[in-house]
Amino acid sequence: MQLSSQRRNRPLSLFVLAMMSTAVVVGLEGLPEVGSFGLPLILYYAFFTLIFFLPVGLVAAELGVGWPHDGGIYRWIREALGERWAFVGIWCQWVQIIVWYPTVLAVCAVSVAYMIDPALRENVWFIMLLSLGTFWFATVFNFKGVHFSGWLTTTFLYAGTLFPVLLAIGLAIWWIGSGHESAIPLSLGAIVPKIDSIGQIVGILAIFSFLSGLEVNAVHFRHVDNPQRSIPRSLLISGLLVLGMSVLGALSVAVLVPVDEIDLAAGTLQVFDHVLSPLGMGWLVPVLALLAFAGMVGHIMVWVIGPTESIRVAADDGLVPPFFQRTTASGAPLNVMLVQAVMVSLMCITMLFVDLNRVFYTLTIASAQIYLVMYVLMFISVIVLRYTKPDVVRSFVIPGGRPGLWLVAGGGGFAALAGIVLMFWPPSTKSMAMAGSTFTLVLMAAFIVLVGLPLVLFQFRNPKWGTDARMPGSEETKSAWKRAD
Repeated sequence: MQLSSQRRNRPLSLFVLAMMSTAVVVGLEGLPEVGSFGLPLILYYAFFTLIFFLPVGLVAAELGVGWPHDGGIYRWIREALGERWAFVGIWCQWVQIIVWYPTVLAVCAVSVAYMIDPALRENVWFIMLLSLGTFWFATVFNFKGVHFSGWLTTTFLYAGTLFPVLLAIGLAIWWIGSGHESAIPLSLGAIVPKIDSIGQIVGILAIFSFLSGLEVNAVHFRHVDNPQRSIPRSLLISGLLVLGMSVLGALSVAVLVPVDEIDLAAGTLQVFDHVLSPLGMGWLVPVLALLAFAGMVGHIMVWVIGPTESIRVAADDGLVPPFFQRTTASGAPLNVMLVQAVMVSLMCITMLFVDLNRVFYTLTIASAQIYLVMYVLMFISVIVLRYTKPDVVRSFVIPGGRPGLWLVAGGGGFAALAGIVLMFWPPSTKSMAMAGSTFTLVLMAAFIVLVGLPLVLFQFRNPKWGTDARMPGSEETKSAWKRAD
């Protein structure tokens, strides 16, 4: 018991935190979809970095050093806007990832298929069973807590994400250098996008989803040694890694595989098979598939425990039944993770009845819309807290004083809100399993239900559910939560 307590209280290193933050955002599953944009993706990523990704990192850094305790985004919104909107925020963060899980789990299953027989990727039973097994493994492994899973996540990131992406980049460079023709034009003029409809713009908005999640590990900031120093640095390191791996990895897919042949589920493995098999090195593909599988598992493991920890903290505050307060001996939110695993399992079973490759984009957009609601609340919160809690110690603040604050947080909030609205418009660049009007109606219905549900649940909360009536409030924040530099 003493050993378990010591492991639980051991600080996370800056390196582990940075790798976990990178693993949250970067995944092989997004590279094919982004790669389908071709060379203009460079400008797309530059644009979304400026209006969204950079603001998220700056806001997370300021709020993280000011309030590095249990709950992460839940605590931030709670301090600024109250329990109601804090619950909405963490609900959106949690629900969006449940919607997203089937897609990333399918990529995991396809990776295993490449180890055995690539034809198995068309077998829906194989995909479904592997998806279930992978998610339950990630869930059970996280029962040991973030200190136990953090090192494995870091290892998996290196072996299963960083290495495959670097290899794909190397293969793309070799492909072009050896005189082979690129699948996309590489002239300077090709970088300029040709957009002639709103539908094309909407299709690009999927990048929101692939640049989200930098704030998820805020629930672990309390475990970090010297948070005032480590939190901003870890966010900077992970941000640079995310951009480098995402842009260069997606370009490699675009260079090596024609756009109309890109399989959204096969991911980077399709690149390896396309290049290595003709060279007589097809035996490497199963090995790389194993590494890719490990990387995706690491990607999933970070998400499994991040939002669920915030739900557990909300349970401690009495916003959801006490059932969700139960933790493992290592502090992991046991019952929240189990409920999550059951919900994801039910969604994975639906793989038997749908063409995942055709609904991939629909699921991506649905999860992105819900997630952006949380970001709108986060951007509002940092502005409110700067005015209402100026005495809280912040070793890092968004540069530029209040004008800089409004430019970063206000601009980021407007971008997130605009993204939510525009995503209802059917994209003209994606193949979907439904008509455009049906697509819009489905998204609207899902959005209303999923965002409205936490407001309804909040009305039925029972104050007696909370475990501690003295949970940090506005006055206590100025004293109990202050830390020495």
